[in-house]
Order: sequence, then C-alpha cells, then structure tokens
Amino acid sequence: MKPRFILEEAIQALKASALRSSLTIIGIIVGIFSVTAMLALGEGLSNNILERFRSFSSGDITVSGELSHNDLAWIQEQPYVKGAVASQNISNITAIAGGTDFAPTVQTAVGDYETVVGLELVSGEGFDFTDPNYAERVAIVDEGFVTAVTEEVGIDISSGTISVNGQQFTVIGVSEGGTGGFGRRGDGTIIVPYRSAIGALTNTSQFSSIGVSLEDQQYYEIAGQHILEALNTSRSAAKDSGDYFSVQSAQEIIESAQETTAMLSLFLGIVGGIALFVGGIGTMNMMLTTVTERTKEIGLRKAIGARDNDILAQILAESIFLTSLGGAIGIFLTYLGSLAANAVLTEESVISVQVSGEVVLYATLVSLLVGVVFGLYPARNAAKMQPVDALRAA
Repeated sequence: MKPRFILEEAIQALKASALRSSLTIIGIIVGIFSVTAMLALGEGLSNNILERFRSFSSGDITVSGELSHNDLAWIQEQPYVKGAVASQNISNITAIAGGTDFAPTVQTAVGDYETVVGLELVSGEGFDFTDPNYAERVAIVDEGFVTAVTEEVGIDISSGTISVNGQQFTVIGVSEGGTGGFGRRGDGTIIVPYRSAIGALTNTSQFSSIGVSLEDQQYYEIAGQHILEALNTSRSAAKDSGDYFSVQSAQEIIESAQETTAMLSLFLGIVGGIALFVGGIGTMNMMLTTVTERTKEIGLRKAIGARDNDILAQILAESIFLTSLGGAIGIFLTYLGSLAANAVLTEESVISVQVSGEVVLYATLVSLLVGVVFGLYPARNAAKMQPVDALRAA
C-alpha cells in the first residue's frame, strides 16, 4: 500500500473517533510541551550561568594569595602571557551618596585591565590602570550602583561625587553590569585607582589576586603550574605547595559549571518526560481500543488480500500521526510560552527560556518515537489477527 493511501486512511480513521483522538492529542501536547519547556528552561539557565561565569572570571588564569608588584611584573614578562592585572577587593567599605549609606564592592586594580577583564563603559571615561602611581580621587561605578542610588535617593550619580570611607571620589564613568544576577551582590561595584586607595581605603599594598590572559588558552594547565612553582620558589616554599598561592583557570570553573548545568538539564528533562510518558500510555490505550473496535474491518481487509505489513503500517501510521500532531502543537505552544516568559523576565535574570533548534529537533524526534513505541504493540496485535478469527470475533 502506498504511503499516501496509508496516511489518508489514518486521517479518516481518526476523524471517525474525533473526540477520543482529540483527548489523546491533548495528552501528547501536554507531554511534549512539558519536555520542550523543561529543556528550553534548562538550556536558557545553563547558557546564562555559563555566561556569568565567563564574565565573572578575570582572564584565563586567576592566581590568588598575597601578591606583590614584583609578582605582577614577573608574570607580565612571561612569553605565554598576553596580559595580567592585579586586583584587590577592599572590605568594610561604606559609600555615601545623596546623604545615604550604601554597601558596594570596592575594587582597585593595576595592570592590563582592558586586555584581561575588559571595561565596557555605558557613559563617561575610565582611568589609566597601567600606572600604579595614578592617584587621582576618581571612581568608575557600575550600573548596579547607579541603580541602587537612583532607587534609594532619586538622584543620578553617574557624574556626581561619592564618599567612600570618608574620602571624596568623583565618578568619571559608568560600566556595564552589576544590576543583578549571578555573581552580583550588595549595591554594585566601585573601582578606584590603586594609589588613591592605599592609605585612604586600605593599609596594605598587597594584591589578593592576579588575573592572567594567555597567548594560547589551551596551555592554561602548563602556564598555571609554571606560575605556581615560580611564586612558591620566590617564597622558599615547595614548588607544589598550596599554602601561599592557588591557581585556578577559568576553563576549570566553566567545565565545573557545565557539569552542574548538564545534571540540572537532565533532571528537568526527566520531569518533563514523566508527563510525556503518561501521554504515550494514553496513545497506546487509544490504539488498543481502536484495534478492538475495528476487528471486523481488519478481518475483511485481510480476507481480500491485505498483508500483515499493510495492517501494521496502517495502525502505526495512525499512532505516529497522533503524536506528531500533538508534538507540533506542543512545540508551538512552548515557543509562544518562551516569548511570553522572556518578555516578563528582565535581562539581568539568571532564568530565561531558549527554544533552540536542538530543542525543537529533539522534541520532534521524541514525538515520532513515542508514536512508534506506544503504537507498535497495538499495530502488531492487529497485524497478527487471522481473518477467520477476526470475522468470527466481530
């Protein structure tokens, strides 16, 4: 029997039991919608988390410990280093803007900031990070701090003056980010020149970390080991000691995050798969009922020459058509749901729904597979019927 005839007969048979077919399709729609929605949510969440890890990391390698200017200079001289920036997070800071106290993260940095971290300014300008003697009382604040001040005080601080631990700093630029999401805390971030912070905001000239950007990222393990051994040697410590310094690569952090998000996506997929399994059971139940009701028809078909494969293909086509139609509607509803969800969620939110081509392809294949798996048993039962027995039973 030609595929076109099989499809036409499948549609006619399903129309004959329109209500039952509609209810079965609804079950598949709910199942496919659950699977695709969960997968799209997992993918969006994974991509957002990974993106925040990438933006949160400083360079390809981060060296942590009590580090000096000499350590920074030595790292910058290495042939495999593209750029390095030393930074220090200053704790116990109170910033006053518009007469109100805020608790931002205050940082100071020296080195190749643009190369390693990158500075995307929304407005204003930056200062010279490469000059350790630059001591102007200026500051770069991120959008998180600007938003916090605007919401609390109602003023625009992007070109104003702030007091940090009693010291006056003029805001010369506003950088992107810090308005929420992973890796953000408090009332945003303020970056001040290194020399202007020493003595005024902190009593130590040491750095807490050095971010390193490599000429070739694939050699991050070798580069990290070399830096660790050299720094330990300078402190008369064992080369592999972890007492003074630690070296962590952005790639290791990202790989760890990928493992976590992959497990999360798998869990969400399983949750959605439960609903799809229920829909598949509904499909099998309908097809078994259909085969029972059409016993006489099947017997007549076989009596006039229909082969087992023809009957098998007929029943299987009906099952696949049901699940395919339900799958297509489920995918379409997921797409509409993703547009609505992303319209409500803010850009800074960790959660987003991304219906990628992979998700659509996976959902399409799953809907076809459900039709085959849950329709094969009823189809085989129908194909195995003997004409005499089928006519007698009818």
